[in-house]
Amino acid sequence: MSDSAPLVEYHGNCHCGAFKFTFKAREITQAKTCDCAICSKNGYIWGQPDGDSFTVVKGDENALVSYEFGKRALAHKFCSTCGSSVMVRWKIDSMGKAALINIRTVQNLDSTKLPLGDVFKGSTFGDAYQPPAAVPTGPVPDGSTVYHGSCHCGAVAYTLHSPEEITSATDCNCSICWRNAAVWAYPQTTQLTFRGVPDTVTEYAFSSHKAHHCFCKTCGVSVYTYFTDFERMEGKTALNLRTVNGFDLGSLDLKKGNGRELKPLYEVPA
Repeated sequence: MSDSAPLVEYHGNCHCGAFKFTFKAREITQAKTCDCAICSKNGYIWGQPDGDSFTVVKGDENALVSYEFGKRALAHKFCSTCGSSVMVRWKIDSMGKAALINIRTVQNLDSTKLPLGDVFKGSTFGDAYQPPAAVPTGPVPDGSTVYHGSCHCGAVAYTLHSPEEITSATDCNCSICWRNAAVWAYPQTTQLTFRGVPDTVTEYAFSSHKAHHCFCKTCGVSVYTYFTDFERMEGKTALNLRTVNGFDLGSLDLKKGNGRELKPLYEVPA
């Protein structure tokens, strides 16, 4: 797109509405992604504000949880209440105050319809990501497939003994799942062994309060959801397959969940 193209003003917010912002940019016409570990686990889609047009209209950027790792060139920022990963800030002097915005948090932008642009190969920079140690469990039932996974920082980790290989999952477009980029499988809760739960997770529930979305307090990655008073999900935990070590999401039979249309419809909190 030409640099002379007009700027569009975008508005966004974390899910709970504690943090709201605006920025101007050339019209967003592609989904720009990165294959590094944190971007993959959070399913970021990136947009870059024009100049210093990023403006906070509610809340305080400094109140967002900031997660840094590796060479600490970037601060990944998420809401401590709902876990929405909103943005990153460069921390090196040559980049000034440059920011990238996770456009999954932008209002009235159907990023599901954006064509995928070139994937930035962030995985080739710095040291390769090392998953945390596997969570030990008891004997593995015969015929089971074992999966290990975690948030990015490793404070929350798990082992799953699945009676069969995971070949399908649900990609839900509801207001919270889309922001978290969650890709869900629904194993029996008894098949999961966690480390760091519940001490290192924050639970976020809204609307019916039947689904409790759990994300790491340190790095903000959405790991799992558990359910209360929800007969269809009794005895099950929703596991975000983005957090499974070495899992090939492209191999899945991905079912689209249209949670966006479920009543009551999500409205941006005042």
